[in-house]
Amino acid sequence: MNMNRDKPIVAVSRGTSRYEAVKKALDAIHDDIARSIKGKRRILIKPNFVSDSVQLAATHVDVVKALLDTIVPLATGEIIIGEGSYGDTFKGYRNFGYMNLKSEYGVELLDLNSDEYVE
Repeated sequence: MNMNRDKPIVAVSRGTSRYEAVKKALDAIHDDIARSIKGKRRILIKPNFVSDSVQLAATHVDVVKALLDTIVPLATGEIIIGEGSYGDTFKGYRNFGYMNLKSEYGVELLDLNSDEYVE
């Protein structure tokens, strides 16, 4: 995103599915996304899992897929999905369909509650 702007960029869209609506919104700000991730060695996607078993209390995997479909072609560095769930983060990854993202997109899944902290 262009940090020289006084106001944040917002994209609103409609779609027949969660994926389509999010992808349309991201496509509307594609150039800003491309500028913001250009040259980055690592990109962290941080979904939100309030629960590891209740889908309505977690970021739906379709939202993350729309984001990945937008940034994977633009990224030159590693893409990491990291979450520190209130419960068992990897149980949430399994329950909500995130495990397939490793093979589909080549991303790494991290549990921010237990993985090593690096500055």
